[in-house]
Amino acid sequence: MKINERLKALRKDNGLTQTELAKILGIGQTTVAAYESGLHEPQIFSLIAYADYFECSVDYLVGRENEFSLTQTLYPGLTKDEKTLLDAYRSCENEQLKQLILQQALLIKNSPLNRP
Repeated sequence: MKINERLKALRKDNGLTQTELAKILGIGQTTVAAYESGLHEPQIFSLIAYADYFECSVDYLVGRENEFSLTQTLYPGLTKDEKTLLDAYRSCENEQLKQLILQQALLIKNSPLNRP
C-alpha cells in the first residue's frame, strides 16, 4: 500500500474528516488532502505527528512494515492473543477493568506474574 493510501485509510478508519485530522495534527486541510491524493509526500515532522496520533510506527506509514501496532514493533515475539490482551489492557480507562485483567493473568499457569 502506498503512503498516501495508508494515510487516507487511517483517517477514514478512525472516522475523521480531513479538516478534523488537520486540526489534530496542526496542519492545514489542504495539506492533508495533498498527502492523501499523492500530490505531496509528508515531511518527517508530519509523519511523526501521524504516527503519534494513530499509535503506529513511521515505518508502517511509509510501507516499510505491514504490522500496524507499535506493540508488535516493540515486542515482535507476541502472539496474536498476547497482543490482544496487551492492547486491551492499555486501552482501559477504568481501573477496575485493569485490575480484572491483572487478576486473570495471575490465574494463568505460566504467567510471568506467577514467577518468583
